[in-house]
This record gives sequence, structure tokens and C-alpha cells, in this order.
Amino acid sequence: MTALLRPPICSPVRIAGLRRGYDSRRFSALPQAAAKALARTLNGPLLALCCAALLAAGSALALELRVVISQAAVNPQPVAGRAMASRSTLLADFNLALAREVCRRLKARCDYSYAQFAAIIPGIESKRFELGFGNHLRTAAREAQVAFSHPIWRSSSRLLAFPDTALRIARHARQSTGELTIQTLREVRVASVRGSQQHAYLRRIAKTQALELIDLGTVSECLLALDNQEADFAFVPTLLAYLALDPSATSTPIFVGPSLVDDELGGSVHIVLARTDEKLRQQLNLALDEMRQDGSYPRLWRRYFPFDMY
Repeated sequence: MTALLRPPICSPVRIAGLRRGYDSRRFSALPQAAAKALARTLNGPLLALCCAALLAAGSALALELRVVISQAAVNPQPVAGRAMASRSTLLADFNLALAREVCRRLKARCDYSYAQFAAIIPGIESKRFELGFGNHLRTAAREAQVAFSHPIWRSSSRLLAFPDTALRIARHARQSTGELTIQTLREVRVASVRGSQQHAYLRRIAKTQALELIDLGTVSECLLALDNQEADFAFVPTLLAYLALDPSATSTPIFVGPSLVDDELGGSVHIVLARTDEKLRQQLNLALDEMRQDGSYPRLWRRYFPFDMY
């Protein structure tokens, strides 16, 4: 069987009847200059159309992703170049840097924006975004809404309060050790980030323990509620609380009680995406695996944090 040979991509096209170009018998009646011009006219546009079609096809196939990042108290819209991190925005800046590296490895055109934590999963479900970098714990309820990447770090939950408040409430509750836990709190005001696992847990225990819940948009707003005496305690992710605390302040909230991981209050943290986009999930996981194997993920993490949680 004779193999079919394809001409090289975007190579000049040989038109039937032009076996010797402008020397073809079909062109014999034309003056030599006119025959040359006609041959160039036939090949030139066809060559240009061939290349343009291939470029258009490549553009159409390029991966385009809308990426949403959980905002800190204040984040400007992402711009080109490395984000300039302050302590209060370190995690958001890390997520932006991670998102950019993932997009580079996926060879994707990515559009970045910030949103409050509670808006990220609904945004993925409604297909406003393809990837969500919101530091989401993987839970059974969320698995019914979105898909998850491989883990990117590990989280836990902590209570925070000002020392005098914690001591006063501990005495009132007759805690012999002076240590409070989320399970022993009674008749106090507790702030949390709406849509978070801490918020969900508080809603389950609020009635039994007579808690007044204060739903806020960010961890920084929860700490501000403590400072303004609008809340007695904040119940938030440990890393986010650490980053939101101001080390230069003369009086700051302290961690109260142990770190909590049970009842879906801790565990692995993931990037979220649509449940229907299995191909993107596989590509994303491959990019994350490659970053761990070549050492770029640990280097990126340590650029922002002096401790390991991944």
C-alpha cells in the first residue's frame, strides 16, 4: 500500500496543473512575467491562510482559567509581578504566587481576582471561576459541591481572646485549670468567618451552649471585633489567626485552649474546582506533584512562612 505523504505544515501549495510552476502548459499562453505573478498569487494567499488557520486553532485550544483567591482584610487586585507581602496578607499572597506557578505549568491564560471566602465555592458551582484558592478543608458536605486538588497544606482551629477576657470567663465557668475549650464555652459571644468550618461547627453547638454567634467576612474582622469588645472570642483557622495578629501591638489576643482537628475543624487544605472538570483536576494534581518533586513548592512556601505546614 502506498503511504500518503502530507506536505509540511504551512509549506507552499502545489496547485494541480502547475507541475513546473509557471512553466505549466496551462500557463504557456501567458507572457512569462504574468505567469510568474499568477503562480505567486495562488501560493501566497493559500500559505497565509494555512498559517492563520493553525494559529487560530492553537489560540482556541489554549487553556483559559478564571482564578479566585480568598482575600485578606484588604487586597489590591492582582497585578503582574511578585506580590509584595505584609504579614496580614501573607497567605493571600502565597495563594496568588501558587496560582501563577500552577497556571504557568498548565500553560494556561489565567485571570486572577479576590473574593471573600464564603463566595468561592458558590462561584465555582456557578462556573464564574474554574479554580478557587481559598484554603478549603475537604469535608463531606463540600465534596457534594466541588472537587478537590491534592493537599497543599494542613490546618487546625483555635480560639482567641484577650487575656483578661479569657481569665474572667474561666473563673466564671469555674475552670480549675484556667483553660477554656470550645466545648466548655457558655453564654459568650464568638466571632467566626462565615462559610468556614469553624462557623459551621459553632452553628451546631450554639443553642446548646447559649452562644451568640457573630458572622464576619475575614479573620482580621474577627480580631477587630475582639479589639472593639464586640466579641469575647474568635474561633478561626490557626495559621490565619497567627498571620492576622499584630506582633508590634502592646496588647494582642492570645490562643486559648488546644488546636482542634476533629469534627472537620482541621485537616488537609485544597484548591477547589468544578466536580465535572476531571481533566483539569488531573492536570492540576500533576502540576502540584511536579512542584513537590522538583522542590519548587517547599521553596515557594518558605518564601512566605518560617515554618512548615505542608
